[in-house]
Amino acid sequence: MSYLVGLLGGLALFLFGMEEMSKGLELTAGDKLQSIIERLTKNKLMGVLLGVVVTALVQSSSAVTVMMIGFVNSGIMTLPQAISVIMGANIGTTITGQIVALNITGIAPLLAFAGFVLYGFVGKNTSKYIGQTLMGLGFLFMGLEFMSDSMAPLRENEAFVAMLTKFENPILAIFAGAILTSIIQSSSASVGILQALANQHLISVSNSMFVIFGFNIGTCITSVLSSINASKNAKRTAASHVLFNVLGTVFFLIIVRFVDIVSFIQRISPQLPAAQLANIHTLFNIVTTIVLFPFAEKIANISTFIIRGEDEKRIDLSLRYINDRNKDATLAFSDLVSEVRRMFEIAKENYKLSIRIFFKYDEEKYDEIMENELVINYLNKEITKYIIENMDRTMDNTLASRYSSYLTIVRSIERIGDHVKNIAENSKYSTEENLVYTDESKRELSAIDTAIMTMFQTVLTTMDDKEKRTRIKNLEEKVEKYIAKYRIYHIERMKNRICDPESGLIFEKHLTAMERVSSYIKTVANLRYS
Repeated sequence: MSYLVGLLGGLALFLFGMEEMSKGLELTAGDKLQSIIERLTKNKLMGVLLGVVVTALVQSSSAVTVMMIGFVNSGIMTLPQAISVIMGANIGTTITGQIVALNITGIAPLLAFAGFVLYGFVGKNTSKYIGQTLMGLGFLFMGLEFMSDSMAPLRENEAFVAMLTKFENPILAIFAGAILTSIIQSSSASVGILQALANQHLISVSNSMFVIFGFNIGTCITSVLSSINASKNAKRTAASHVLFNVLGTVFFLIIVRFVDIVSFIQRISPQLPAAQLANIHTLFNIVTTIVLFPFAEKIANISTFIIRGEDEKRIDLSLRYINDRNKDATLAFSDLVSEVRRMFEIAKENYKLSIRIFFKYDEEKYDEIMENELVINYLNKEITKYIIENMDRTMDNTLASRYSSYLTIVRSIERIGDHVKNIAENSKYSTEENLVYTDESKRELSAIDTAIMTMFQTVLTTMDDKEKRTRIKNLEEKVEKYIAKYRIYHIERMKNRICDPESGLIFEKHLTAMERVSSYIKTVANLRYS
């Protein structure tokens, strides 16, 4: 029992150290990892290299794989792109084993103390994050030493030794490794435990090799779990992760029949067993990536064959018209106009849906509104960035003024989206709380809605700018008069207890949101919109 207590305590310290080291490294690297991944995965080889670097920074291939599943689920990344990053992540995750193999347990308490001083008493963020990394590294080695020391007496335990001899069967060893990593959900931690066993000569390097193969399969459990409620392509990403590691294991099972990998590792590695296991782990993932990288598309196709069917329409987080950032400022402006028009049409559709679910609530339409709002926010960010990039170019004052106007137009459309979202959320709340509205209040909102929809349509017409602005101005004044009049009617209904107080509150929020939508449409129309 004392063996188990020591092992669990050491494991807890090891995992805590790894978690702190991971957080420190990630914070030191900054908070832009996701955007870097998104930009640099167009080339699949670059995706592999990026997977190595990012996983070395965050010290978790599971975290990177889950991130890839999230990107594929949202449509930001394609399945083959994600597979390339996952291949690199498998290599990056071996860094922890290599760190453990350094065998610097003697200075581990000093590392932990130095990290604590930096983390607790230095004001600068960078120093704090470095301190957190060092502190985690110290705890990691201290946990490894606890595990190793607690297991030393097991060399004399016949039952334990007999259990480990079963790992001479490669299939049983792979199965045991997969089960252990599925439970811990960290191949790095599993390798650390195995290294502690090997350092006490409780398990041979040859038996450990097959257990390590199993670790790579077991680590897929996190990605599989994270994809359960995701899109089909996200599920295919998780399936590709499993396929990659299973195929790699099968490949190595064939190779070890012809190549003495253990002897090779022992020749190039120091006598420390932990280093030999770390090198086996690294060798497995590097060779598997080299062998399977040319077949990334095939793996994606197999995953698609296994997980069949099409997803429902996904959120289109992409620029449809802005696709060449090297055009001159005049041509670039034409692309800008098309993209902003698309953004405005999405806002218009969202407004129409939000009013529709007020009169007859529909959960699917509500979800569509929320998804469209994500697209509007994405377009606001990307189009704004595009405008600022182009304003640095040489251009005449007229064109510069038009670019500047579009900054305000884009911001106004984004604000329309926010108020439309409020209408939708209030409509959902009304349904959930079974709020009742009078026929008069519904007719009033319908009248305002007709005027606002006409404003949307007018902005999108090709009529002369001056005529368009005049018509929008008249419609916006009509909306203001409606709202001022209906607010008075609303107060009268509240006084006469015709209207439920809570329904009255939501009605007032709708009036405010519609008033703001009308105002922002007017702002869009008053600026030069083509």
